[in-house]
Formats: sequence, structure tokens, C-alpha cells
Amino acid sequence: MLSARVLALRCYRQAMLRSSLPAIGASGRWLSDGNITYSGGQATEGQGGYYGSGGARKIDNAGEHTQQMQMLALAADVQKITAVMGEVETLESLLESETKASNGEVTGKSIEIKANIKKLVTSPDFTESLNRLEIQGEPVWGLSSDERELIIDARTKVLES
Repeated sequence: MLSARVLALRCYRQAMLRSSLPAIGASGRWLSDGNITYSGGQATEGQGGYYGSGGARKIDNAGEHTQQMQMLALAADVQKITAVMGEVETLESLLESETKASNGEVTGKSIEIKANIKKLVTSPDFTESLNRLEIQGEPVWGLSSDERELIIDARTKVLES
């Protein structure tokens, strides 16, 4: 005959086993407590165990806000790029007229205009704004088609200088 202690230990083990396994509902489907479901197999063998334990299915939303901010176009950056590209366009038209006037020869004025263009497109404010308006070399979401083309043109100008 088994001692009372052995019987109590067996009852305890059975109760623990029942409480740790998922229950089968009336429809024959496995019931689950929230996100924790049992996959079968022995966890000690590296197969099976409980999903959700130890953060296996934890969804990290901490970086979601910063990622969304990176993808949305910032109005101030668009205005900065627009203003600088307007100045660059004006300087390029001056450079073109200077080149025509000097019959294609390099003059002091044309060198000065080229230097001003380079200074504008390589300024830290401009490049920082441009970097915020691009993700992996592409314009961010939320820009109009004209603004997207402007960002692509601005990057081209930076790379050319």
C-alpha cells in the first residue's frame, strides 16, 4: 500500500500536469490562455514547449514611433530643400548665361557661381534635411510627386558636387 505522502505527491503532479496543458473545449479545439499555446513535444529536447514563454512571441512596439517619424515627411525639411533648390536653379541659370556670354570659356564669375552652388548643396543644414527626407536612398512617404522629384534632384546635385 502507498503511503499518504506518495499519494499526495502523485495527486499534486497530476494537478500540475492538468493545469499546465491546454484544455480541450466542447468543440474539440484547443483552448489557450491569451498568447500562450502548447506546440507539443518535449521542451527539454529543444522541440515543442510553450509559445509565449520567455518572450518568444513578444511584440516590441518601442521603436514603432521613431520608425513612423522617419517615414513621414517633415514640412520644415521640405521647405528648406525647396528654398535651396530654388537658389541652385537661379545660380545654374546665371551660370548658363555666363557660359554663353563667354563662349564656353571658364571665367572668374563662372567659377564663383559653381562654388556657390557647391556651398549650398553641401551645407550641413541642407544635407541633414535631405537625409531626413530619404530612407534607404528613396524619398520618404507623404511627399507629393513634385516633392519626390525635388528630393531626387537634390540628391543628384549633392552627388555631383
